[in-house]
Amino acid sequence: MYTLYWHPFSSSYAPMAVLEELGVKFDLYEVDYDGGETSTPEYRALQPLGLIPALKIEEGRSMFESAAIIIFLCDRHQEAELAPMPEEAERGAFLQWMLFMTDTVYPSYNRYYHPERYTSDPTGEAGVKEQAMVLAQNQWQVIEDELASSGPWLLGDRFSACDIYLQMITTWHEGPKDLFAKFPKVRQVAEGVLAREATRRAFERHNFPSGLE
Repeated sequence: MYTLYWHPFSSSYAPMAVLEELGVKFDLYEVDYDGGETSTPEYRALQPLGLIPALKIEEGRSMFESAAIIIFLCDRHQEAELAPMPEEAERGAFLQWMLFMTDTVYPSYNRYYHPERYTSDPTGEAGVKEQAMVLAQNQWQVIEDELASSGPWLLGDRFSACDIYLQMITTWHEGPKDLFAKFPKVRQVAEGVLAREATRRAFERHNFPSGLE
């Protein structure tokens, strides 16, 4: 039995959606973020920086980082085929896109919403925020080009956890509809992800604006 520590409007959405897609038993623990629970010793034992999500594993172990949780779960429950296995040709592309989104696109939105973390000069925050959106647009273009040439999913004809992660990040764009207007192939992925009943259950708990309303 897994326990996912989550909070609405957080990156716990994609791991939760993967758990739903896998059809495995899991519990949900909604972290009292506004009440300061992420600063308690108990939560810091799960996530040293006090970020969300964290996953408690049935053997008493735990882990954090949303992309790592997803890869771990997909590898552990191979029967769901949400990720290629190491011996499959698509494995490299799966890891590439998961890491591109978590290590390249994700940080651009961190800079956009939290520019104060990336400069010691308060007068420089506006520039950090502006450049973050320039970077994000360039990064989405890479994804759009891939989908246009090899889609409809990031792994071609194969739906995977990469697509769930992609759709999560689209919700962080200030005005997802504007993002979709510029990147129609990205929109198609988001629509396809939210058409899935299991993923939709997780999405509705998080109460994100999808841009597809």
